[in-house]
Amino acid sequence: MTQTADLVVVGAGIAGASTAFFAAAHGLRTVVVEEGLPASGASGRTAGYIRCHYANPHEAHFAYESWKIHARWRELIGGDNGYRRSGFLFIVPPALVPPLEKNVALMQAMGVTTEVLEPRAIKELLPYLETEGIGAAAWEPESGHADPSDCIGSLLAGVRGRGGRVLVDAGPARLLTEGRRIAGVQAGSERIAAPAVVLAAGAGTRALAAEVGVDLPVFPMPIGAGLLHGLSVLESAPCTIDHAAEQWYRGETGGGLLIGAGYEDSIGFRGEPFHGKAEFAPPTRDELVVAATRLVPRIPALENAAPGRTWVGLDSRTPDGHALAGPVPGVSGLYVLTGGNGKGFKFGPSMGRALADVVSGGRFEESPLAAFGVDRADTGRPIRGAHEYAWGSFA
Repeated sequence: MTQTADLVVVGAGIAGASTAFFAAAHGLRTVVVEEGLPASGASGRTAGYIRCHYANPHEAHFAYESWKIHARWRELIGGDNGYRRSGFLFIVPPALVPPLEKNVALMQAMGVTTEVLEPRAIKELLPYLETEGIGAAAWEPESGHADPSDCIGSLLAGVRGRGGRVLVDAGPARLLTEGRRIAGVQAGSERIAAPAVVLAAGAGTRALAAEVGVDLPVFPMPIGAGLLHGLSVLESAPCTIDHAAEQWYRGETGGGLLIGAGYEDSIGFRGEPFHGKAEFAPPTRDELVVAATRLVPRIPALENAAPGRTWVGLDSRTPDGHALAGPVPGVSGLYVLTGGNGKGFKFGPSMGRALADVVSGGRFEESPLAAFGVDRADTGRPIRGAHEYAWGSFA
């Protein structure tokens, strides 16, 4: 049985759910197809950071736009996003204080509530932190973290509330084409005819694009994390990226601290694409202990922490560390939004909204998404900031 729609979105993570929500809000008859369950991929395993600080204007724009959506979630989306304004702290070593100061000035010019804190001010704000090796930090008091399941659930409820459909446990999707034009999607016994398809399946987007002869440079990127218990003093710790210690961490309800562990526990510093591999084991207890031990000089209270559960999220990585978004050259009606690179949850709502605007008839060349075009490497349009940090794409 064939059904018809204006748009099919493949993938029900934050990217797909956001694109579908805003497309449905535009009046498009929208169908979401998810191989498993919503938020069952990288989105469901993220730490949920919502922050604005980035070293290039393109990502800073989408980070701030997503922050504004989260700040008014109930009004703009409906439902709950589980947003907790615990603050965001971006720590750098002394050598990187000059670019930090310039990037904070750029954030302030955009309207972000942020400031530069020197080590003494950091210690006053967070007495549990030792400031050895810290040059300065960017502080965003209104940032924090959101709940992925709540976000995606309310976005998909909005799709259904606007007459759309959400197909879960649908199994692998297959693209339908007529020549070099998209004709729809086959998902199990469901055949959905549609003139437009958005691929938002994370690392799985590569295999889908290959069905129509497109070699999309996106690869699996595992990010390991773990929870430490018995740390009531750290429960309200802000979302932190600590480049001086090469670690990330945030407080967790119930007296815990969530930290990076295993795989990309150095925030992408040493990670390489994992070609051809789809499954990764969670970090071991020993790996979590090693990650925590590395943080003890920064947070001495970790000496008394008890290791808890660990998990791994399989994100998607691109060669330059930035998202791929927009129409796929050579295949009319096909669009992508993928390449989270550890940042996709932050950008999902605003990038999804921008992509929905394009699918609904907006000119991609005039969209803020244009910088993330699939062909940017071929056309010599790299994404760069004037004051980038030593490690490049992550910030």
